[in-house]
Amino acid sequence: MSVSRLRLKDVLQSRFASEIGLDDGDVPRIAEAVNSIQERLITCKEAGDTGWLGSYAEMAFNVSQTSPNLTTPRGVARLIRVNACDWPVRIENQFFEYLEFGSGHWPKLSCGSTSNVCASGPFKALRRNTVPTFTDLTVPGYGLRFYPGDPADVNLRVLVGCNDAFGSTIYTMDGPVQVRGVFTTLSLPSVNLTLPGTTSPLEISSINSIQKDITVGSLNIYQVNLSTGAQTLLLTMEPGETVAAYQRYYFNALPNSCCNPPGTAPGTVQLLAMAKLDLVPCVVDSDFLLIQSKEAIIAEGQAMRLGSMDSGEAKQQAGERHLQAVRYLQGQLGHMEGFEQPAIKFAPFGSARLRHQKIGTLI
Repeated sequence: MSVSRLRLKDVLQSRFASEIGLDDGDVPRIAEAVNSIQERLITCKEAGDTGWLGSYAEMAFNVSQTSPNLTTPRGVARLIRVNACDWPVRIENQFFEYLEFGSGHWPKLSCGSTSNVCASGPFKALRRNTVPTFTDLTVPGYGLRFYPGDPADVNLRVLVGCNDAFGSTIYTMDGPVQVRGVFTTLSLPSVNLTLPGTTSPLEISSINSIQKDITVGSLNIYQVNLSTGAQTLLLTMEPGETVAAYQRYYFNALPNSCCNPPGTAPGTVQLLAMAKLDLVPCVVDSDFLLIQSKEAIIAEGQAMRLGSMDSGEAKQQAGERHLQAVRYLQGQLGHMEGFEQPAIKFAPFGSARLRHQKIGTLI
């Protein structure tokens, strides 16, 4: 077993295509099948919280103390755990702040204020909604500007779902079809967001969604101050990325006493996190895969093929192939990480639990 990262090329050079009835040279269909297989395996119940080998990674993020929000990049499904100032921080999901006997929504605002946040409260990470940009749009008086990353991207389009300066949702016509948002055709060196048939930059108050065509280069999206022309980067979309959607977290009571690495901006805390990775579809043979076991991919491909057959015996065989794929992944995880003690479990009472003493209700 190799410790190198598995690529689509490695699957193309294996027996995968013949095992699931595809032509060895049909790269688009093989890539489509591999993407489906990866999605099935990373979301199956056997994967657990952390997932299989290769589907989690340690990452570093810089978070401002004045605006302690963190937006994770593409390819991150969620943060599993976070270390801040060398201390593990618990991450709560969105339902936590709505528990009947909980402490409510954080941050807490000072009475009679809409901006002054109380500094008290527990230090914790709270999951927020999915957002379309890394940084929020500044309002009022701002528009958007797009910078294509390659000349071949000229005449491709971007659809921005947004609200106008008065907060109303913008609808436009794309030929005979009404769309929620505004289409913009890319040009060099840049192009502003405008309403159809106009040339003046459109002032917007919020961004609800961003979609784009598959491009050759990355697309940089800036907010532009319509009075001064000052620009701030909001988002960079990768060439194969078509929908902008990222996870956001809020860090309540973020400490200010961390020893950050040299070069870190003042008022910034560097966090380390274990991240659960999300599927980024493979397209060409040099793309890396999230699932790192060829045998598991082949077995799950057989399960997918058998599961599409209208036969009770085939359905049963599909279930067996899926279990085989899971066993391959579990074996690989144990081979690389160890079965016995991949982490330390802290038991403050040792083995002296109440049920061992036959007391209380835990007999």
